[in-house]
Amino acid sequence: MILIPEGEFTLGVFPDEKLIQFMSDMTLSLNAQPAQKVYMNDFFIDRNEVTYEAFRRFKPKLEYTVKDPLEPIRGVNWYEADAYCLWLNKRLPTEIEWEKAARGTDDRLFVWGWEFDKDKASFGKQVKSTGHSSDDTSPYGIQDMNGNVSEWTSSWYQPYPDSTYKDKLFGKNVKVLRGGSYHKTEHGFMKEFTILPYRNFAPPKERFWDTGFRCAKSSV
Repeated sequence: MILIPEGEFTLGVFPDEKLIQFMSDMTLSLNAQPAQKVYMNDFFIDRNEVTYEAFRRFKPKLEYTVKDPLEPIRGVNWYEADAYCLWLNKRLPTEIEWEKAARGTDDRLFVWGWEFDKDKASFGKQVKSTGHSSDDTSPYGIQDMNGNVSEWTSSWYQPYPDSTYKDKLFGKNVKVLRGGSYHKTEHGFMKEFTILPYRNFAPPKERFWDTGFRCAKSSV
């Protein structure tokens, strides 16, 4: 695990000219506005996504066809991810913890900076082993936060403070997913969905073959 130091960072996105040029009308991330400074206590987060090999120690009867046991576990629902973290006396990260660990403190949109580069993370048709891309490393040294698999967080999908955006799913209906992922086909891939502030969501009982998780832990 890596310690993320206490302090402020920018949560969310600014609806400025640069971002609007970058994003389409359909993907303005209105649910991630307004951008705001958030102070956080320090916390620990896993350097890597939980692998198939590690998860199988928790659930020995698990049988998935994988090319490499160091691939991130996927196809597990939120309850299974949460149970695994608790088994290790850890927990799932909140979505705000996840975003700080990925973005650092300089408002970047990707772990490597502000411009999309499809070659710097696993956005292709095949999942990679954890830590496969050295470019997909956050300012704190956390790996695979931009690509490979999306990740469950502990957070319910709620509006940000001072947000005017309305969504019927706000509340305790769906859990927030963070991070871009590999895609089995090119159809439907949009770089806008890979920016670090992007908020996706899903029912906690559902399983997805492009979604895994990592664990976190409070420092005290």
